[in-house]
Amino acid sequence: MKDRALNNYKNGCNCAQAILKTFSQQLEIDDETAMKLASGLGVGMYSGETCGAVSAAFIALGLKYGGSDKGKAKEVFKRVKEYENLFKEKNISMNCKELKSVHKRDCRELVQDSAGILEELL
Repeated sequence: MKDRALNNYKNGCNCAQAILKTFSQQLEIDDETAMKLASGLGVGMYSGETCGAVSAAFIALGLKYGGSDKGKAKEVFKRVKEYENLFKEKNISMNCKELKSVHKRDCRELVQDSAGILEELL
């Protein structure tokens, strides 16, 4: 999945689109829907805030485990926190601007990290 996500990114997807498109089949959505859902999340929601690869992973976790009842909400929260801990363990932060400028992380690496973590949690 890491390689597929990287290829999606290299072929014109933003970081968030690369993640959701990679997992679209597993999430039971088509590629076009994945691309639309993630289109506004790239480059930290186009403001350098939360990394798009992270935001897309949270959407994926919600699609897989979410729902309207409290039990499902707790499950999503648990998975999101687990993802957050694993991502920060590797990358220190989830903030796009900080990741790129302070920690000198490359978006390709972040996309691969996100895909690897998400693959574990789905």
